[in-house]
Amino acid sequence: MNNKYLQPMQPWPSLAPYARIVQLDKSRLRLFIFDAEGKARSDKAPLLLIHGLGDEADTWRHVVEPLAQDRRVIALDLPGFGRSDKPRRAYSLAFFNDIIIDLLDTLAISKASLVGHSLGGIIAHTLALDCPHRFTDLTLIDGCLSPYPQKVTLSMVVRLLPFVAERYYNGLRGRPDAAYASLSAYYADMTKLQADDRAFLYDRVNQRVWSDGQRDAYYSVLRQMPAWMARHNRSHLNLIAASPLPTLVIWGREDRVVPIAVAEALVALFPAAHLLMVPGSGHMPHQEQPQQVVQAMKSHISSFHP
Repeated sequence: MNNKYLQPMQPWPSLAPYARIVQLDKSRLRLFIFDAEGKARSDKAPLLLIHGLGDEADTWRHVVEPLAQDRRVIALDLPGFGRSDKPRRAYSLAFFNDIIIDLLDTLAISKASLVGHSLGGIIAHTLALDCPHRFTDLTLIDGCLSPYPQKVTLSMVVRLLPFVAERYYNGLRGRPDAAYASLSAYYADMTKLQADDRAFLYDRVNQRVWSDGQRDAYYSVLRQMPAWMARHNRSHLNLIAASPLPTLVIWGREDRVVPIAVAEALVALFPAAHLLMVPGSGHMPHQEQPQQVVQAMKSHISSFHP
């Protein structure tokens, strides 16, 4: 079968020069990363960007180069996603946290500035609380440890049932328009994206739905998350208020995936955090309003001297 969506994922064109494969020292997994050196010498800590569930490093396509003007920027495909290895295993937060530390050690980075979106925000938030000595600051974009438990609905349970969820995922194969339409909930208005962005997302989401490894990782994360949050959320909430790391919270004002009330509750618990609400953006402000995100991150970084 001649299926173009089974071809290897190609980087967003402007990021292609920064693409590389890194084999981690400890786990020996191979990760795909973009590694953009700063255009000027800088003693600032490198920026490490962690994408959300079902996404890849290309999600940062509009912010990597502006941020790399004055420091090193690294964006990875988490294991199980994109072009990184997809081992058959449970994809827990503990596993992702170990992988991030393994990556930093492999790249000989003692301290990093940590940025996470959605699931990546939860990973970044957990790491910043558990290993504050490895990070200089934290930026959370539409994702964090929730100050209150998420409500579990019947539709959520049905979507996670074994075989039912996978059948839905596989049902998008060969239906490229339906696969693309499944992204609409993550954006305030996809029609307002640039044409090249829409074309890129159309091809990329259809490549995802044809990947068995990514499908299995996706549902493994979703099935692992509730139990982990139930075990660890309360202990982490006690750490949030005492966190020493400068923290920027960026949230799309029209986010329909994780409501802005979560961000507001986080800032109420941790008043030292700065909250930026981004109008005209849903769950993906770094794609929908990248200039605002870059400006906020640069201002955040320049407010201290790591």
